Amino acid sequence: STPAASVMVQFLPFVQRLLVFAASICLIYTIWEASVIAIGKPAKVIVTFEVKWPDTTEQVTELESVGITGGVSLRNVPIVGVLANKQQVEALYQRDDVVSVWNNDPLELENHESTQITGVQALQADRDIRINGMPVSGKGIGVVVNDSGVDGTHGDLAFPDHVVQNVLAKVNLNSYSGILPITYQENVSNTDILGGHGTHVAGTVGGNGAKSGGLHAGVAPGADIIGYGSGAGLFILDKIGGFDYALTHQFDYHISVISNSFGNTGDVGTEFNPDDPTNIVTKAMAEHGIITFFSAGNSGPGASKITGNFKTATWVI
Repeated sequence: STPAASVMVQFLPFVQRLLVFAASICLIYTIWEASVIAIGKPAKVIVTFEVKWPDTTEQVTELESVGITGGVSLRNVPIVGVLANKQQVEALYQRDDVVSVWNNDPLELENHESTQITGVQALQADRDIRINGMPVSGKGIGVVVNDSGVDGTHGDLAFPDHVVQNVLAKVNLNSYSGILPITYQENVSNTDILGGHGTHVAGTVGGNGAKSGGLHAGVAPGADIIGYGSGAGLFILDKIGGFDYALTHQFDYHISVISNSFGNTGDVGTEFNPDDPTNIVTKAMAEHGIITFFSAGNSGPGASKITGNFKTATWVI
């Protein structure tokens, strides 16, 4: 036999023992996970109500009556994020005004290594498409970049002149004592602390190209950018907070568009669900005249690879 084959034979017992050990760990974890569910450990969930908002008194009282003592309520959509166990979730589903109780799943940032040709330069060069003789630039339009954050210290995205508002927001349900309105920190020059994904997206949307003499300008370099940053580790509730912020401040910043480059790879190829809290909040956006854009995802071509049923709603792009 070859020397390589001899080495493989020598290591085979070790590899076998390692596989048995790994299988044992998986079994232990599965048993532990099942026991956690059985004893009713609270999970992070999103409760959506079918009521007029923000009149939340009755709903907060009901949540507290089933033992839910901590959570965050949004300002313009009937959604509350809470910690709830199995029994509490079942009690909530007995109410006529509860649309859904949704797991606060993690999301993945998208638009990585995108090379799709958009035709934006051709559009801006077309002399038949002008506003007061000037190329279409997005001037006068507010665009929310709902992402990890935006670095407003970058020359193409200077805060507060071009990025007119930059919000730092992260919902940690474990930190709430009582059910309280969502809070965030505004006027932060750099909210993209980790990863840089949101800054990349903001540059694609509306970077003005100042650092490259206009060569690397974004799609709408004249638009006002509103950054809503939730960090590199995103969950559904974080991103719903961005939609809620857009609704709350629509007229403060002339918000007409919200950009979302994230998805849920555990929700690929699933049927559209109107009770998904993301679908409920994007419907509210459409009703208020705000256009919602989603990335299609990084899971491959075709409609069956779109990362999230919420991207197939008829009122989003």
